[in-house]
Amino acid sequence: MPSEVRKAFKILRSDGLIPLVRKGVPFVHDNYISSHLPRAVVQYNGVAVKAGRLFDTSLPWREGHRPQFESGLISAISRHVSSGDDVVIVGGGWGVTAVAAAKQVGDSGSVTVFEGAKREVKRVKETVALNSVSDIVEVHHAIVGPEIHLKSAAGDPARVPPDQLPRCDVLELDCEGSEIDILKNLSSRPEYVFVETHGIYEAPTDEVRKVLEELDYEITHCEIGAEDYRTDCEEYDIYVLTGQRI
Repeated sequence: MPSEVRKAFKILRSDGLIPLVRKGVPFVHDNYISSHLPRAVVQYNGVAVKAGRLFDTSLPWREGHRPQFESGLISAISRHVSSGDDVVIVGGGWGVTAVAAAKQVGDSGSVTVFEGAKREVKRVKETVALNSVSDIVEVHHAIVGPEIHLKSAAGDPARVPPDQLPRCDVLELDCEGSEIDILKNLSSRPEYVFVETHGIYEAPTDEVRKVLEELDYEITHCEIGAEDYRTDCEEYDIYVLTGQRI
């Protein structure tokens, strides 16, 4: 007998039918139905992304809209990215910060994204197109610095040494542990650097802060990585440091 069926019978015997239904419906939906449903557009901190599935916003256990997604980086972008700026982002994710930056810099600026994972490259490009900023955002399938942790398979990315990153006004680093190596090997000094720290991936907040200060950056803000995941961010040391060049 499959383990799922044994668990269902155990819940039925101990708790009754209603608890079984409450637990069983989400399990069946998430494990056997959801992946076959059409993809759906949801809002991540005001940015449209195809991160959902049909009915996600109607089902209480499914994660639909996320108004606080990447709240630390989005806050830094809204404060410090201006019209005409050139922004470089290392670690594209869903492309949400790329879109937010593109809306700030406008047609006179640029946003260049480096993402090492093949799936995420596709996601960034899709999100950029969905939000009509493809003419501002350029996406590269490339790993910058050491490959410490990727969110999915790399595919066949290019390799970009940190000292070969384009000159920019603002640099955003959200690259799952490569942040410190990149900072130490930069050849230029952007006006602002936003770093999402990752204590479990060799880039703890205190060490990132120290490196930024050694590079003559003043830490103007330290914010939680994502307010909707505050508990996890606090547990795993995920914060966003904003450094302004002195």
